[in-house]
Amino acid sequence: MKTCRIAIIGGGLAGLAAANALRTHGIQAEVFEAAAELGEIGASVNCSPQAVKALHAVGVGPQVDAIGHKSPGPVTRNMITGEFLEYTNRFELAERYGMPYYCFHRADLIDALAEPLDRAHIHLGHRLKSVDVKDTGVSLHFTNGTQVEAEYVIGADGVKSVLRQALYGDDNPTFTGQMVWRALLKAEVVPADCLEPHGHVQWVGPGRHLIAYYIRQNRLVNIVSQVDSDVWEEEGWAIKGDPDLMRASYPDAEPRLVKLLATVKECSKWGLFTRPITNNWGFGRIQLIGDAAHAMVPSVGQGACMAFEDSYILGRWMNKCADPLEAFEHFRAVRIPRVHGVQNLSNSANKFKHMADQEKQKKEIKSGNGTHGKIDWVWGFEPAQDWDKVPTNVPAAYANPA
Repeated sequence: MKTCRIAIIGGGLAGLAAANALRTHGIQAEVFEAAAELGEIGASVNCSPQAVKALHAVGVGPQVDAIGHKSPGPVTRNMITGEFLEYTNRFELAERYGMPYYCFHRADLIDALAEPLDRAHIHLGHRLKSVDVKDTGVSLHFTNGTQVEAEYVIGADGVKSVLRQALYGDDNPTFTGQMVWRALLKAEVVPADCLEPHGHVQWVGPGRHLIAYYIRQNRLVNIVSQVDSDVWEEEGWAIKGDPDLMRASYPDAEPRLVKLLATVKECSKWGLFTRPITNNWGFGRIQLIGDAAHAMVPSVGQGACMAFEDSYILGRWMNKCADPLEAFEHFRAVRIPRVHGVQNLSNSANKFKHMADQEKQKKEIKSGNGTHGKIDWVWGFEPAQDWDKVPTNVPAAYANPA
């Protein structure tokens, strides 16, 4: 049996960011990851300016700057007609907010987050099986037979969190009624006109939307889409999909999108799962972060961003408070109102992108609402200045008392 003061369950983006956040304050944590090696496949990660600031603040600024692809921002087109709807210039927004908007290959970002950490404190092949919560600590039981006694636990074990289930019982994520297709292509196989004029295009249409953009300094093209579906799809990053079925999900697509989809030879698929927006982020000696606390639909690219904000702010509170239980309580008080707002924004944007009434959608975009809604309050957040403040700028339309 092993013992530790702080255990982090999950060695993905949230868990490694949390380990770095604690490291910057001289706090050592043990990270337990289910996989046999670090790294996640099959997806890119979007990181808006406020989250890039959080990554800098946890001490991995040089690493993420070296691998981040500066996103020019998406040109949005109607999926059927190809009509231009809007362009979000992220280069201008980067100047306004003082930090770039990055797109990463997920595996590159995992490597960047792991690089400053002592690998002796990252325990691979440790899949959490069960948890015993006691007054004096938390017993963690892993499928490999290892048992760890931790004083405090940070749960970064994703949307199907074992820790969350231990705390709240039958609190399983539910199918959203949408499935996701993903493909990662070498840039040279993608006709340049498909992604003109800036290398980042979003198509929106009834019941579906698709985004394609360059990553790894224009060497790869990431394609991700969400499609309304009555079919229950398994949740997971790397479930093999059928490219012909992916193409069939986009009937009547405009020529550039048809040409882009024709280049896809391999793809993955999964069902999109989430939970109702709640305050169930942990209690006592267990604090949940990232998807384990607040899984959200990816329609405004804030899932990983909220995890990075979580990590930095939790580290600040644990440095300030002698008692981690007090730190956890303060963390939840400042984070829950903001993240609830982002979850509601994501749900709203998701519905907007899939509107059946395309003329109404176009009028809304031209009125200034855009496919992502009003997002300045999200990107304009200053983690280093406002980490200890309850947010007051969440728009009323997105506030959730939960």
